[in-house]
Amino acid sequence: MFDQQSGEQEEGPEFGYAVDARPLWSALDWQAEQVRVVLRAAGCAEYPAHAGFSVESHDPLTVGICDDFTDPARQPAARARAAQVLTEAGYSIEPHPYDEDEELLAVRPPAGQTPTAPARGERGRHCLECGEPMTAVEAAASQTHTWHGRCADCQAEHLAQAADAADQD
Repeated sequence: MFDQQSGEQEEGPEFGYAVDARPLWSALDWQAEQVRVVLRAAGCAEYPAHAGFSVESHDPLTVGICDDFTDPARQPAARARAAQVLTEAGYSIEPHPYDEDEELLAVRPPAGQTPTAPARGERGRHCLECGEPMTAVEAAASQTHTWHGRCADCQAEHLAQAADAADQD
């Protein structure tokens, strides 16, 4: 959270960090990252790859697929694949209300449920430090971004301890 009087950051972003360590400041940021995790886990290409997806944390969440000028049929196929993957994960998909060309998808998470992507390997569902269940984002980060099985809170604590140790040296 941000302290407006002092202008300093308190305790980091309310919704933790994305797999790529980007701060998730709002519930919409967190939901957008969940969509990214589901699409990545299904093997969908991400922007800037040809016909790669991008997710914007608007209301509704917005999924777009970039153009592939080398193969014009690839963009619609990638959009259909993303819609299929998200529908199978429990999201509702509809044409975006502000997109007349029907190139964007409006994505809404299931009511009362947090969709998760399957974790790879044995590690992934619970933090190895505190034992608490991890979100799909934390599980993916612990697998691919050297979080070593830690949840976002334990990873933040680990990084703070490492920074303190470096300051003392």
